[in-house]
Amino acid sequence: MVTKLKQIEQPIEESNFNFANQQSNEIATFKFTKQQLVSSNKYSHRRDALNVLLEEGKLYTFGEVDQKLHDFLEGKVNE
Repeated sequence: MVTKLKQIEQPIEESNFNFANQQSNEIATFKFTKQQLVSSNKYSHRRDALNVLLEEGKLYTFGEVDQKLHDFLEGKVNE
């Protein structure tokens, strides 16, 4: 038995759905607690710095943590 697939009438280039962009936006918006970040494998080499830089009870994205680490390692001071 051969099943024929129905062809989609809307061309892909006209589609409003962009799966790759949606996925990257969702990942960028995940937020984590200080404890989750300090105990993660991703930041295992920077645990001491994270313990100093991050506040208890606050949530952070990976981008925010990476920026804080970058600023700290570059010696930038926030007053």
